[in-house]
Amino acid sequence: MVTDNEIIEAVIYVFAHKSDATMDDVAKEAKISRITLNRKFGSKEKMIERAELYSIQQFDKILKKAKASRKSSMDKFLMVLKEYYRFRNHYTFWMRTIVDDPEGNQKLFLKQLEIIESLVRDAQEQGHIRQDLPAGWVASLFDFLIIAANSSRMRGIIAERDLIKIVWETFQYGISPRRAF
Repeated sequence: MVTDNEIIEAVIYVFAHKSDATMDDVAKEAKISRITLNRKFGSKEKMIERAELYSIQQFDKILKKAKASRKSSMDKFLMVLKEYYRFRNHYTFWMRTIVDDPEGNQKLFLKQLEIIESLVRDAQEQGHIRQDLPAGWVASLFDFLIIAANSSRMRGIIAERDLIKIVWETFQYGISPRRAF
């Protein structure tokens, strides 16, 4: 029997890859009937709302775990990167829902960016990230690198095995082959 979480994962997967997906698409991916899907969620909107909440909770767990960790600030970033990448379909799904429903989800997204900003400030205090850069700038950069990784993966630009290394090195060292100043 398919669990509710497995169905929600199917919702996330389908809508991450096809923004105009239908409940039939989700039922097929979840390997259940459309009737079962209707019974569990009632409507496409309620199904998406439930998947949004579930996905946001997963990211909250990742950030709270990193924040509570005794690891160095940069190790916390690497931990977040690896966990975010593990939830790559969630990330793409979530980014679509923020665009589609900015009133409902934008506050939650900004709350999570604030947690990343606090990780940035810790790394700045430890000398791992330049102190002259605003924490919000670096947090957004980190977020955009994850978006770039997901987009590149979906388009087949970068091999799956290389993504985390490329994102991590870009975050740490930028894109220039040498320091400009």
